[in-house]
Amino acid sequence: MLEHVFSHFIWKLEHSMLCFNLSPLFIPVVWVIGLLPHTFSILLISYYGAPFSNVIPRSNFSDLDAKQVPRIIQRIALKCQGAHRNGHECFPLFVGAVLTMNLSSVPYYKQNLYGLSYAILRILFNTLYITVSSERISLLRSLVWNIANILTFVMVIESVLASMPF
Repeated sequence: MLEHVFSHFIWKLEHSMLCFNLSPLFIPVVWVIGLLPHTFSILLISYYGAPFSNVIPRSNFSDLDAKQVPRIIQRIALKCQGAHRNGHECFPLFVGAVLTMNLSSVPYYKQNLYGLSYAILRILFNTLYITVSSERISLLRSLVWNIANILTFVMVIESVLASMPF
């Protein structure tokens, strides 16, 4: 019974809107997901009176004490910066995986499912990175990060397997 339901679900995926290749669209989506924490942190510290300088933008987050930004806001802003950096550190791996899938014969529904799953995992990661303050719960953030990165390797492996002649 469960096998029938699962095979019906796969058939629906294969014959739905997901048979259009949307996976390249996830490249800019994931890039924006990585940029959002940075944008939020700039708006946050600016709201609390810290001047934003586009001349030396990396100095905006140094010495927030002298800029009289409350400690809790400093903490959130710095966590946002960490989430932003992490997103852009992982981004090339995701782009490579998407491009590899597009160069092979991985079915579109799988490409779309992988792209969507990765984007959702990155949103979840950012949310956990910024909001979690417990050492114990931070392990969940690490788990989400690992799942997202393992997913990119699965995408590449899927590409290789789809390109094999057997």
